Amino acid sequence: MQSRRNFLQIGAAAMGSSLLLSGFTPPKKKKKPEANHISVQLYSVRDDMKKDALGTLKQLSAMGYREIEPAAYLSPEIYQNRLQYGYSAKEFRKICDDLGLKITSSHVVFPKDDWNASTKEVSDSWKHVMEDANIMGQKYLISPWFAFDKTNLEDTRRGFEVYNNVGMVTAKNGLRFGFHNHHQEFDQKFDGVYLYDIMLKELDLKYVCQQLDICNMSVANVDPMRWLKMFPKHFELMHVKDRSKTTTESTHLGEGALKMHEILDFARKNTNIKYWVIEQEAYQEKTPLECVKFDLEKMKTEFKFA
Repeated sequence: MQSRRNFLQIGAAAMGSSLLLSGFTPPKKKKKPEANHISVQLYSVRDDMKKDALGTLKQLSAMGYREIEPAAYLSPEIYQNRLQYGYSAKEFRKICDDLGLKITSSHVVFPKDDWNASTKEVSDSWKHVMEDANIMGQKYLISPWFAFDKTNLEDTRRGFEVYNNVGMVTAKNGLRFGFHNHHQEFDQKFDGVYLYDIMLKELDLKYVCQQLDICNMSVANVDPMRWLKMFPKHFELMHVKDRSKTTTESTHLGEGALKMHEILDFARKNTNIKYWVIEQEAYQEKTPLECVKFDLEKMKTEFKFA
């Protein structure tokens, strides 16, 4: 006599076979959605970081931030000393680790002179940038400025070629290279085509991604939704920044001119963006630290980013 266990095993196998023969396909397990990462651009608290970097980072951690985006390497003159707000990469990493902060991305301007077209190599300065980024555990190096002449199509295309090469070198060093837009990419057109459209089509997505700054786009009087819909795969990070209803300044998240619910809902569901970087550059009646605390709470409560 068969045991109960054997009977059940045989029965289950028979049932499975009959379901397969009948054309039944078992439902696929739902893929667990990738977590959204909320970060803060340290340019938002730039004066506080200059006065007391350690104390400022402690306050950001206490607010609930778990990721940060430094903006310390904004020119060769600055990043040649290889200091992040007065600390070496190793020291800065240790401080952030102790505070529960990850350094996911950073802003580092890439100058023309950092690429040697004849040797196909980056400068020693950029090699140091990549080395320091790896020490700090980063994923992204984002250039917030395009050093080529945006009014000259030939020069911009030369810049696209440089960026593709730099992105390839950066990828070989375990990092992702990206570009952060301002308003000029939308102010400038060639034969009626936005410079930004040309940029996204000619930059190699394999090596260069985009960090979309929606407030900067609004300053140029264009709708971020157009680009989110046209180029959803190009965007991997977003600067979540609202614009004042009366000026071109940034303002408290959710209180400005941008349709934040529409933008964030669409971007979260339909693009490759997983890294949401809060930034506020003008503060109105609040202090910088009060602003980034307010914005983080808005992200979590009103916009439902856990």
